[in-house]
Amino acid sequence: MLALVTDSTCGLTRNEAAELGVDVLPMGYAAAGIRHAEGFVGENGDYAAALVGSGLVTTEAVRPSAFERAFRRHLDAGDDVLCVTISSRLSGTFRSAEQAAEAVGDAHVTVFDSWETAGALEFLVRRARVLANAGSPVEKIVEELATLRDTTRIVFSVPDMAALSRSGRLGAIRRAVATKLNRYPVMALGEGGIVKLADGRGARGMAAAMAEQVPAGTTELLVSHFGPRGVEAREVLLAARERFPEAHLRVKDGGPVLTKHLGIGAVGLSWA
Repeated sequence: MLALVTDSTCGLTRNEAAELGVDVLPMGYAAAGIRHAEGFVGENGDYAAALVGSGLVTTEAVRPSAFERAFRRHLDAGDDVLCVTISSRLSGTFRSAEQAAEAVGDAHVTVFDSWETAGALEFLVRRARVLANAGSPVEKIVEELATLRDTTRIVFSVPDMAALSRSGRLGAIRRAVATKLNRYPVMALGEGGIVKLADGRGARGMAAAMAEQVPAGTTELLVSHFGPRGVEAREVLLAARERFPEAHLRVKDGGPVLTKHLGIGAVGLSWA
């Protein structure tokens, strides 16, 4: 049997993780001097209030020791292990998983860099389970995931660039205030790093620009809101429904770790 391991930015609920047979290892964040483990979707309380009112907030990748414990438990049960993580260009979590695999020293453990996070990471994890249930060997699953990560994407926008600029993950993107002149930047992950695609005027224009990035014929869409679900998420949902009326469309909370880096009010649209 193939055991799947991922991190909490994948956005699975507790029930979804159980149904998929996926170990979701928590990333961490500290606010007001108190460290929290990021939980399943819907189990993180009012994290937005903690992020806003705590001054300095830090996040922490999944530790190598947590991955190592999970890997050894599954190996002891006779399972192969496939670990699919958040993009290595966004977090040290992938490197932690690699270090754990090296410590275990077992060829039955494979670590895969998704180049994604949030809904796009969830879609890849779900596809891995479908392939495993169909009897595909790990090598074939990894080969297909490497192809799928080119077409399983997330685009996102932020109400201002302050949090994202502080995160140090912008690369060459101009560090300007996003809402200046009522414009929202539309960005994506390109080979795991952040790239800018377009601008949208107002929340509605931003939502339309995001929906336009989705390929025709897409059947699975997921809107992620970071912090309370606000007008930006509503507009993205409406734009996605209008362009893809037959698609399966879900809305989920993006969780505290990604919210810390994107800012409260950020929104994402993922597809597979």
